[in-house]
Amino acid sequence: MTQTLQFLTETPEHRSDFRPLPRDILSDILGIIRFSGAISLRPELSAPWAIQSLPHDDFADALQVHTKRLLPFHIMAKGSCWVQASDGTQIRLSQGDIIIFPHGDAHILGDRLDQEAVLISHLVPKPPWTEPLLMKYGGGGEVSKLVCGFLKCEEMLMHPFLQTLPKLIHVRAFAEPTAPLLETGVRYIVQETDNFRSGSMCSLTRLVELMFIEILRNYMQNLPAHEVGGLAALKDPIVRQALEWIHANPAHLWTVSELATHIGMSRSALANRFTQLVGQSPMKYLTCWRLQLASRQLQDTDDSIAKIAIRVGYESEAAFNRAFKRLVGIPPGVWRDQKG
Repeated sequence: MTQTLQFLTETPEHRSDFRPLPRDILSDILGIIRFSGAISLRPELSAPWAIQSLPHDDFADALQVHTKRLLPFHIMAKGSCWVQASDGTQIRLSQGDIIIFPHGDAHILGDRLDQEAVLISHLVPKPPWTEPLLMKYGGGGEVSKLVCGFLKCEEMLMHPFLQTLPKLIHVRAFAEPTAPLLETGVRYIVQETDNFRSGSMCSLTRLVELMFIEILRNYMQNLPAHEVGGLAALKDPIVRQALEWIHANPAHLWTVSELATHIGMSRSALANRFTQLVGQSPMKYLTCWRLQLASRQLQDTDDSIAKIAIRVGYESEAAFNRAFKRLVGIPPGVWRDQKG
């Protein structure tokens, strides 16, 4: 994001007579979103046991965090268990496995799924906790250990690529040789959680964020060729070129025709391909990306709304206010005050 803002500052005319260097679009997106990770629980569970999670709205309230967008995850540190998603999908977790719920869906964990699950809020005290809470529960049989946590971000900053992630992502970090960094990260997270000491909270926050980036990278890399929507769009050479032009200079007054000319194809072909793979038109994507850039600047700087509006490609503060309110529901000034 820093490079993009610097470029816009140095080119107030927002020229498009340049050839953008290949861009890391995923890094652009994650740089704006800025997920914050945390480990909340260290369950030690003895068979038989089954636990029902909370939906993400209730989960956020229970954890007393200031956002409704939470992505819970579980790491199988020892033993194994079953997970049942809200749509009925059942997955068995083995040691080293990670499961993450990108949309915060409620789910059930258990050594078996043919038993009544206890709501997690009935088993733990009210937060905040100064360190990951050790929770022991179950019938006294074989013990399994989990590391449970979440990632949080602003709802406004959820990029359309991430909004189309599946309800759950299951990664076998110890069993998949294609993810050595993920395997190392999981081992460090488990070790740091088991041996909590000075600086562990900061270390775990960074490790969780890196884990999520690796999960997204591996998820995108392993998508089948016929997949459409979301991160699959980044693998398409045509759509990727359009995104590179937009991300290199989002303040330029782009049209689909101009993008198509740069790429060397017809306007209608580009519009159809982009909409099919991204899930929205090029101009809709441009608008959303501009407003995401602006929302980050509203939070991170004291710059005037008028200055931010011009920087991201709006000819006036009034036009920016209208676009922001259409997407978010409130004017940018009110949104900034609420986040302050």
